[in-house]
Amino acid sequence: MSEQAEAEIFDRGYRPYDGQRSGVPGAIRAVYVESMQRAIGLRRRARFKIVPVITIVLAYLPALAFMGIAILLPSEFADEVVADYSGYYGLLGITVLLFTAFVAPELLSTDRRTGMFGLYMSSPLTRTTYLIAKGLGLMTVLLLVTLFPVVFLLIGYLTLGLGPDGIVETAKVVGRIIVSGVMISSYFGLIGMAISTLTNRKGFASAGIVMFMVTSGAFSGILFEVAEAPDWVQLFNFVNVPFDVATRIFDETEGRLEGVSTLASISMWAAVCATSIGIIALGFKRMQVTK
Repeated sequence: MSEQAEAEIFDRGYRPYDGQRSGVPGAIRAVYVESMQRAIGLRRRARFKIVPVITIVLAYLPALAFMGIAILLPSEFADEVVADYSGYYGLLGITVLLFTAFVAPELLSTDRRTGMFGLYMSSPLTRTTYLIAKGLGLMTVLLLVTLFPVVFLLIGYLTLGLGPDGIVETAKVVGRIIVSGVMISSYFGLIGMAISTLTNRKGFASAGIVMFMVTSGAFSGILFEVAEAPDWVQLFNFVNVPFDVATRIFDETEGRLEGVSTLASISMWAAVCATSIGIIALGFKRMQVTK
C-alpha cells in the first residue's frame, strides 16, 4: 500500500471584505460606464462596433462637407451656403434614429434575455437605480450624434471666421447647442428604452423603434397633406418633434412646422418623454426577476 500524503489545511476561515465600499452610487457608476462601453462596442468583438462607428461617422460628415464648402468658396458666398446650427440638427434625424434603434435594445433587452437583469437586482441596485444608470448611459452615448457634431461644426466655423461675433454671442450659441442636444438625446433615448421594455429580443426592439418612428411620420403626413387635417397633426410625426423644438431654441423661423406654436411643440416633446417614462416604469415594475 502506498503511503497516504498528509493533508494540510490552508483556509483560515471566512474573512470579511475590508476594501473600500462604494455602495449604491458606485453600483450606479459601474452600470453607467459599462452601458456606454457596451453601446459603442468597447471590449467587444468587431461586429458590435460596426453600426455605432458608421452612425457616428455619418453624423460628422455633413459638418466636414460644410466646412469644406466654406473653405473653397469666397467669404461673401460662404455665409449663404453653409448650414446654420438648427438646420444641421435636421440632417441628423435618420442618423439619430438608427443609432437609437441599435443602442437602446442592446442595453435593455439583452440584460433580460441573458438573465443579467436578475444579477443586477441581487446587487445594491434597485429597479429605479438600474434604469437611471442605463438611461444616463444611453443618453450620454447619444450625445455623440446629437451634441458633439454641432459643437464640431461651431468650432470649424469659428476657425474659418464664420462663427458668432464675440464671446457673448458664442456663449449663447454654445448654450443653445447644449440644450438642443440634451433634449434630442433625452427624447430619442426615452422612446428607445420604452420600446425595448416591451420585448427581450434585440431585433424586435430595433425594428419596433424604426417602425414606430417611420409609421408616425407617414400617418401624420397622410392626415396633413391628403386629409387636410389641422396643423397640429404634424406633431404626430415623432421624428420631427425634437428637431422642431431645436429650431425654436435657436429662434429660427426656417425649418419650423408651419402653423404649430412653440408651446404646442414643446408640450408634445414633454408628453412623449413623460409617456415613455411611464411605459418604462410600468414595464419594469411588472417584470419578474430571474436569478
